[in-house]
Amino acid sequence: MSTVATATPLVTVRRVNRHRVQRRLAGLLTYLGLALALAFFLGPFFWIVTTSLKGNEDFFAYPPVWIPSEPSLTHYGRLFTHSSGARYFTNSLVISSLSMFAALVVSLPTAYSIARWRFGGGFLSTLLLVLRMLPAIALIIPVYLMYKLLGLTNTYLGLVALYTVVYIPFAVWLLIGFLRDFPVEIEEAALIDGCSRLRALVRVVIPIIAPGLAVVALFAFIATWNEFLFAIVLTGIETKTMMVLVTSFTTGGTDQFYGEASASVVLGVLPAFAVAFFLQRYLVKGLALGGTKG
Repeated sequence: MSTVATATPLVTVRRVNRHRVQRRLAGLLTYLGLALALAFFLGPFFWIVTTSLKGNEDFFAYPPVWIPSEPSLTHYGRLFTHSSGARYFTNSLVISSLSMFAALVVSLPTAYSIARWRFGGGFLSTLLLVLRMLPAIALIIPVYLMYKLLGLTNTYLGLVALYTVVYIPFAVWLLIGFLRDFPVEIEEAALIDGCSRLRALVRVVIPIIAPGLAVVALFAFIATWNEFLFAIVLTGIETKTMMVLVTSFTTGGTDQFYGEASASVVLGVLPAFAVAFFLQRYLVKGLALGGTKG
């Protein structure tokens, strides 16, 4: 009996030690996998950033120059002065910002009416998702013909209106989830205290679901900023966006424009990163709020 009693703690200790080793090994493999994934996805962007800071003599150097010894913003300057980069960047910033605000202004009351009064029943919610699934290529020809007839091509108004309409279904679908999770009792208490329905929405509901609105705003801005098909078909020289400029460097030879092409890519992704960085506090809360349904 004493031998068995002595062996039992030893077996337990061995099992605990084996479990610790397995847990540490699993953690090590997890971090190793994350590091490899980050290197795989961020490696090309790192190369693009360093290329935009290199001199022309470093593009074809062997061995490759990973980090330039004398970083320079010359290519960014040439992008803005010789390639009209300032105009393209301004166009993208104005169009994306206006589309983001327009999508919020239109989608919030729509989602509120569906969430509170079941406006349209389940059919409207399903229809919104179906509309979101339509590929842009299926809309481009009729949209172009309509815009040509109405004179809306090569205008800010045309692009902002189109992007707002295209993004509204997804924005409404997201906001419906946030509004349905909002405690109705809080809103009813505001109504009892004398608030109108509109004032209760503005003073009570919106401040609480602000993280959800931040999620919608972020997705709207990024989707509009990265959109290419409508931008290249419906714009002219005055309204072309940054994505059009980025792709223009790939349509012909780039032997002399590697620096400008790399700079355009960096400027094409930085605003989305900046918006996500400034909204990250609300973004995490909004995703958590939208993920606690039921």
